[in-house]
Amino acid sequence: MFSHFPFCTKGYTPEFCHAVLFILTVEGGLRDDGGYVNDPVDLGGDTKYGISKRAFPSVDIKNLTIDRAVRIYYTHYWKAAYCNEWAGPIAVAQFDAAVQHGAVTAIRLLQEIVGVKADGLVGPKTRAAVHAQDTEYLTARYMLRRARYYARILRNNQPQARFIEGWHNRLVHSLNAAWECQQ
Repeated sequence: MFSHFPFCTKGYTPEFCHAVLFILTVEGGLRDDGGYVNDPVDLGGDTKYGISKRAFPSVDIKNLTIDRAVRIYYTHYWKAAYCNEWAGPIAVAQFDAAVQHGAVTAIRLLQEIVGVKADGLVGPKTRAAVHAQDTEYLTARYMLRRARYYARILRNNQPQARFIEGWHNRLVHSLNAAWECQQ
């Protein structure tokens, strides 16, 4: 089905496969070592394929396989952030936000943008508000909102400043990946 993906795609939608391939690329997960890092300044700790020990303390990060990482992304980020309910570009933006900030925070950011109560719960009001928006406009606003979120992180935790250029580059790449979903 998707023979060009470096992971098993059975049971996943093309939208998810596209989005997770983007995540694996920006996280360095397609390198021979799976992008394994253990940077003492990075709050995530041991990280491979973009999956961190801090987020998943029971996972053996050093021995994590790409297929297991993809399953984690699908369950804990794609499904948890309701990405399957949104148009392609919004789904990619939401997925990347969930990976970076957690699913509940990603939902809250989206809710703030569409003007509904930012409670982190996706119900009929959130769905209706998201679906009523122009996809391109909403996707662009989401990226700008995430840039402000990164600024707040830096205001509260100065040592994280060394990551800001990478975070902003990630937003640019995420926006490009989102646009590719509608072509």
